[in-house]
Amino acid sequence: MFGPIRKRRCKTTVAALLLFIAAKAAAQQNTVEWDFLLDPATARRGEVVTVRLSATPQSNWYIYSHTQKTGGPQATKFLLDLPPGVRLLGAIEAPSPSKKFDKGFEIEVEYYHEPVVFQQKIAVGDNAATGPLRIKGTVRFQACNDVSCLPPKDVPFNLALNVENGPAREAFRAASGALFNEPARSGFLVFLFLALAQGFFALATPCVYPMIPITISFFLKQGEREGRRPVLLATAYAVSIIVTFTSVGVLLTLIYGPAGANRLATSPVTNLILAFFFIALALSLFGLYEIQVPTAMQNYLAVRGRGGGYAGTIFMGMAFTLASLACTAPFVGALLGLAATGKWFWPLVGMLGFSFAFSLPFFVLALFPQWLARMPHSGGWLNAVKVVMGFLVLAISLKFLANSDMIWNWQIFTRSVLLASWAMIATFAGLYLLGAIRLPHDTLVERVGVLRMLLSLAFLTLGLYLAAGLFGRKIGGTLDAFLPAGLATPSGTAPSSGQGAALEWIEDEDYGKALQRAKGEGKPILIDFSGYTCTNCKWMERNILTRADMAPSLERFVRLRLHTDGGPGWRENQRLQVERFGTPALPLYVIISPSDRELVRLAGLTSSPERFRKFLDEGIARFEAGRK
Repeated sequence: MFGPIRKRRCKTTVAALLLFIAAKAAAQQNTVEWDFLLDPATARRGEVVTVRLSATPQSNWYIYSHTQKTGGPQATKFLLDLPPGVRLLGAIEAPSPSKKFDKGFEIEVEYYHEPVVFQQKIAVGDNAATGPLRIKGTVRFQACNDVSCLPPKDVPFNLALNVENGPAREAFRAASGALFNEPARSGFLVFLFLALAQGFFALATPCVYPMIPITISFFLKQGEREGRRPVLLATAYAVSIIVTFTSVGVLLTLIYGPAGANRLATSPVTNLILAFFFIALALSLFGLYEIQVPTAMQNYLAVRGRGGGYAGTIFMGMAFTLASLACTAPFVGALLGLAATGKWFWPLVGMLGFSFAFSLPFFVLALFPQWLARMPHSGGWLNAVKVVMGFLVLAISLKFLANSDMIWNWQIFTRSVLLASWAMIATFAGLYLLGAIRLPHDTLVERVGVLRMLLSLAFLTLGLYLAAGLFGRKIGGTLDAFLPAGLATPSGTAPSSGQGAALEWIEDEDYGKALQRAKGEGKPILIDFSGYTCTNCKWMERNILTRADMAPSLERFVRLRLHTDGGPGWRENQRLQVERFGTPALPLYVIISPSDRELVRLAGLTSSPERFRKFLDEGIARFEAGRK
């Protein structure tokens, strides 16, 4: 009797459960409607296409923004799988979301409860195939109402993009300086503000640091001479930097394209010229001779009330610009791409704004030592400052010699030689401050003051610290970035600096072979576009990529390092970077699927290991989404 009743109750329970699950599935199906389209659906090489992802939440339901912080609801995410020759351009764009404090998640949430359109721009490169291409991807979102939240859901999309032959249309043109297109459309002041901000940001890059003691040293010499006006000399220095940045950058772009400025900065000839110039300056600071402008030029300038110091100051500004071009390439290369398309106004405005901000701190540095030289009784101690600055300039000149050595593979100014030289220079500077070494123009050191003693102690300690690096001790991150690593061996094994996690990197191998390896291992490729003379690249390689806690993330990739300034195949590597990825800036990190699709990229130096790890995780997520 009770058996049939229990069976009926069991059937009723199962039916109710099935109805509940079906209702949940139906509810989730109807909570948000998605629509996807391309604008335009037919494009040409060199054009920008906008992927529009439209979400329409149903009544009482809402979704979360793509910028929603972790630790709460699922942020809306977009994973795109792009065909070869098509790349992402910028980040997802969306209207500002509504915000409120959610008691359930106990954090502030960003949400959309009305229809919203997300937009992602993609660029059709010069190597994109003509004909129909597929723009695939997945949207992952979570829908909630005031009572409950549904589990996150994936919605795939597959859009047809037709690539036709013909010149890029102006309405959809993708300039090399795409970073600046939107600010330019926003107005003169917005664009100028961006240029100024980039100029100040470039000052934080490591390869600018050596120019600080060089600037101080040069103007210490200028301040000793009678008739020199500090403000006018400092102004001439800043103006020469601005003019050289603008004119050389635009000229090289017209001749060599967006990579022109970077090619000049990494040229071994340029580095050799700078090395000899700084060695000559150091010897002048030691008192061996006076650097004089030719008499004819002095007379020409003197007639016009300028004095002979201005020619040397202008030349120093030009040298400063050449030494700094490698660090400024991320901004300069993109901006000057506009010049190559014939848009002269914005490149000139941007370069003037950028170089003005970049030169401003060095204007102050040029003033300070000249005023010091005019202080009463400055002769004795100021000469000591000059000599110490001469030691610093001599040490910096060896770095430029090492750059040329790495490109031409002399194997003379190796890591060990440079460390030993720097250690000796630091020791000599310390002994000089103690009075143990005297130069012809020095006054007798009768007693050592407290400041002089402390500075001497600092230099002697630095000498011991550098010498310890010869025996395997790790050198500090920023300082180590200036040391050479040498060219890669033909076997493809990355040169070791004795630091960090030991992971194999394929060095300067043919890109096609790396793709074959990625297909065989079922992994995406991480490409590190690097340079032997790129200080920022070496900083990343020795402080981020070699961290022990970064190894598990890096092991998920086939790791390929391509040098664009020397070594085997550097011209092909540079051509690949510029033509496919649209920038000569170093460092550049790109994650590619085994089917040769770009997944995500990260440009420039970042001091945050977490940011680089998130970049790697995003590449893996897009790779996994493309395999589903």
